[in-house]
Amino acid sequence: MAKKKAPQVDWGPMGAFVLPKALMAHPDYRELSPSALKVLMVLGYQFNGRNNGNLSATHTMLQAWGGMAEATLCRALKELQKRELIIKTRTHYKGRDGSKPALFGLTWIPIHECPGKNLEIAPTVTGLRSLAVRDLPV
Repeated sequence: MAKKKAPQVDWGPMGAFVLPKALMAHPDYRELSPSALKVLMVLGYQFNGRNNGNLSATHTMLQAWGGMAEATLCRALKELQKRELIIKTRTHYKGRDGSKPALFGLTWIPIHECPGKNLEIAPTVTGLRSLAVRDLPV
């Protein structure tokens, strides 16, 4: 039997953010509000394969994506956390050395070590959320 060739996809110099089909089939993803989906895409856009846990979504950042009210952004982040699609890895704080935004990680990807970011969650070997097909509701 001949081996199947791997698909040849050129994502270009910026790469790609790929969502697993098991995640897309889950109600937690399918029932997201449009604003939560937009915030998830902003977080995914920042992911480079080595920085899960060092992703942020601020009001200023969302301006480049068509804008979003601060209250809507807050609701969207809470919705994503409630549905366990993201996890907060560092709390927002202000100090003498300036303001630091809250940081997040995607739960289906392992949390990476991010030196100098003072993450409140330790790096993980596997994603915090299982995407097995058996986890889907029947």
